Amino acid sequence: MAKIFKFTLTFALTLLVSGCATILNTTTQEVEIKSNPPNAKITIDNKKFGVTPQIVNIERKKDHTIKFELEGYQLYEIQVTTKLSGWIWLNILNGFIPGMAIDYLTGSLNRLYPDILEVQLIPVPAPKEQISQ
Repeated sequence: MAKIFKFTLTFALTLLVSGCATILNTTTQEVEIKSNPPNAKITIDNKKFGVTPQIVNIERKKDHTIKFELEGYQLYEIQVTTKLSGWIWLNILNGFIPGMAIDYLTGSLNRLYPDILEVQLIPVPAPKEQISQ
């Protein structure tokens, strides 16, 4: 019984520490968001995140759509995409396959790009006055 417990505990600990990117890179990433002019409303994947400027912490696992809205300015939308992180190669040190699987499932093998967004909002054009005849 003690051998089974030790084996199970060792196996579980090995799985927990085998994802190098998960441990070193985490499953989320900080993205700095700024706009000119400031105080634009930020929406990430249709969820409100306050106003600019700020740093948000979002999942590395998938791409994100970020929208900027400010009265008197055109809606601005940008895509933050995932790229393969260099941390993934540390999985070679621990057997590669278990670490890769864990990092893939948690999204830790990714890096979000760009990680700093500085957008210039464009004013909404003034309506053209109708010419009287």
